[in-house]
Parts: sequence; structure tokens; C-alpha cells
Amino acid sequence: MGTFRNDAKAWERDAVRWLGIDEAGYGPNLGPLVMSAVVAEADGDSLGPTDLAPPERFWDDLRATVARAGGRGAGDRLWVDDSKAILKGGKGRDQLIAGCLAVLDAVGLPLPSTASGLIEALCGDESDAAELDRWLTSGATSDVECRMGSLIEATRSRLACKPLAPPCGTWRIAAVRTAAVGPQRFNEGLGRFDSKAGVHFEAFARLLRWAWELSADGRPMHVCGDKHGGRHYYLEPLLGVFPDAWIDRGVEGPELSEYTVRTSDRTMHLRLTPRADARDGFVALASIVSKTLREEWMDVFNAFWARHVPGLRPTAGYPVDAARFRRAVEPSALALGIEPRLWWRER
Repeated sequence: MGTFRNDAKAWERDAVRWLGIDEAGYGPNLGPLVMSAVVAEADGDSLGPTDLAPPERFWDDLRATVARAGGRGAGDRLWVDDSKAILKGGKGRDQLIAGCLAVLDAVGLPLPSTASGLIEALCGDESDAAELDRWLTSGATSDVECRMGSLIEATRSRLACKPLAPPCGTWRIAAVRTAAVGPQRFNEGLGRFDSKAGVHFEAFARLLRWAWELSADGRPMHVCGDKHGGRHYYLEPLLGVFPDAWIDRGVEGPELSEYTVRTSDRTMHLRLTPRADARDGFVALASIVSKTLREEWMDVFNAFWARHVPGLRPTAGYPVDAARFRRAVEPSALALGIEPRLWWRER
């Protein structure tokens, strides 16, 4: 099988996959927790034995069509970076959405013109977990839908050049998947785990199982993602995700937590590091997809409450401002019979 060296400097000449995984919405009191996985793959003869791994060479391979957020000479190139670097101070939303649409286009998924369409494309048969339907009763959502549709039209010319397809042809974006946890399910998860970390890992586990199924064809899967809060030790929860696999524990510490999951027919190598979305192009894409879905969800949520509370300022859902928003909408929520557990995350 292909092997991943700790210095990521060389690859054996076998077919291999990489998966970048990242989340948005761990800290807010409002809106969903969203976690996405972006998969890239290479065929056995496309990488030389001394080639850098595609996650490291991502920005260099795509330098004609992709740039870091706000980088010098970015021009009309697609911004691929940590989503927090793209969406700053209320600016960068169009760039964020363009990156998400580019991922969908790269894997052959249709470009959705609504938030619900985006969730269906990314979450598949688990779309209900995002809990968007509760907020789609407002006529104000039509403005949200039209905005996203107009951005698709403005982005089509950029997508025509296939900005996420490297000219070298040695790797390709192959798949994307999102796990979204709506507020009610988030609170239910707190009841099971008594911590946000448990809810977070449960979403992570859903994507790892999805990736494990992709690995059934024998291609080794190399997973990279950010650390989960302050956690450095993942062996015990991973044993729950893969009860029939052997898990080799590597380095465990603040800078890296590393594991190899294997059975007789498949292998998954897992690396969790701080700030992975700034160093790994596929993690950055996962960050963009997650943040885009969360922002679109919040647009619908804000539109719903704006209909019932005239003059209400929208919120991103994070502490302090979330408290302001709750004070403003709670009387209407009580009148409508919408309990706080359905929209306010308890932690």
C-alpha cells in the first residue's frame, strides 16, 4: 500500500486518497455545527517516488487559478484558505461561496440556488439533521434564495476553467460530504455526552465512517484535520468508531495526534494538527464548505425571525450577540410555541 511518511516528502507509486476535514460553528449558541470532508485522489502512476503530497503542493499546483485569501496578485483567482481568513469583518462572503461552488462543481454535483439545495447536495440522506426546514416558512427566505442563485450565475465563468483541477493532472478532487448538527440535535447530543466535545466527535465519526467505506476498494486514505478543542488523545473514541479494526497509536501531543486504522482490506492514516486549514489545501476546502453551509443556514434563520420581530438585526450566532438576539426574539418564540431547545444551543 501507499505509505505516508511523517515528513510527507515521498509516496510509493500506488493509488491513494487524501481527505481534509474541518468544521464551522463549534462555539456559537445559535445555528448548526457543520463539519465537512473533501476527498482528493491520485492514480498509481501519477506521483513520482519523491513528489510532495498534494495537500502540501496544493497552492503551487493551482497557482494559476487559486490564491490565498487577500494575497498579493490574487486578482480573479479563487480564494482557498482557512474560512476565517476569507470571511472577515463582514467581507468575503462572495469569495467564500465561490470556493464552495467550485468544490461542488469539481465533484460533479449540481450547483444549488437555495440553502436547502446546498444541504441536500452536501449532506445527502442525512439532510434532516441540519434542521433547516423549521425556518423555511418565512416568505422572506425568497430573497435569500435569489441572492445565492445570482452568485451562481456570476461564478459560472470562473468555474468554466476548472480552478480546482491541477494542470499537472496528478491528482483530482473526488468527493465531498458534510455532517450538519442542528440546534435541537446538538442539545440532544449534550444529553448523551454532557459536553460539546462529544457532540463534535460524533459528527467527526460520521465522516470517518463515510471515508472508511470509500476505502473499501483498497486505496489507503490519509486524513488530516484540525485538533478538536484542547484534545490530544483520540484512541479511545476512535476504538468506538472502528470496533473491528486495529488502531496503531503514533505521536500524541499538542502539535500532532496520529493514528493508523487498519483491517485486512483497508487502511486509514489520521493526522490531527493545530491550524491544519492553513497548511493543507484539502482541509482549507473543507473549512470553506462548512462555513458556507453554516452562513446560508443562518441567512434563512435570520430571515425567519426578521419577519416576526420588525427591525431585528441579524446575528452570526456567537456569544454576546447571540444573547442580544435571544432577548429580542424570545417573546415571539414563546408566542409561536417554538421552545428554546429547538433553536438555542445550551452550550
